[in-house]
Amino acid sequence: MDEKKTFQIKPPKAFRVKEPEKKHFEIQTPLSEIPPIEGGGMTPQSKDDLARLVEAPLLEACQIFFDKGVETSMSSANRKDVEIGYVHLIIRFDSLSSRNKKIASDLGERYSHLNREYLKITMPVDETTTAQKVSKHMSAIANQFDQQ
Repeated sequence: MDEKKTFQIKPPKAFRVKEPEKKHFEIQTPLSEIPPIEGGGMTPQSKDDLARLVEAPLLEACQIFFDKGVETSMSSANRKDVEIGYVHLIIRFDSLSSRNKKIASDLGERYSHLNREYLKITMPVDETTTAQKVSKHMSAIANQFDQQ
């Protein structure tokens, strides 16, 4: 006759749950729940810099631009932008290759500031817009650019 042995596994007395990183967001997180990052004004030198300077919904797009050698100047995708009605990402137009200038010319509004040319890429948003939707849309735009 087979005897079945049973045993109990006792949970550890203390354990620590790792907190999610600041940049983490769930697929359906409304943009209205993304807090703004205040106090930019720094040119990113690495992807680590981007993670500190760029709000989660635009981080992937900015990383794509960084990897392609396209300089991002400014970005915003947070609860304040829901009130404004759009999120935006600004790249240095005058630093683009001629091929990337052609790609960029239909994607946003060009303007000059302090003897530099920029391109402001926007996406309309409202209270139902999710962080994931913004991320996918802006990353798709960034993926259109060539390496330079």
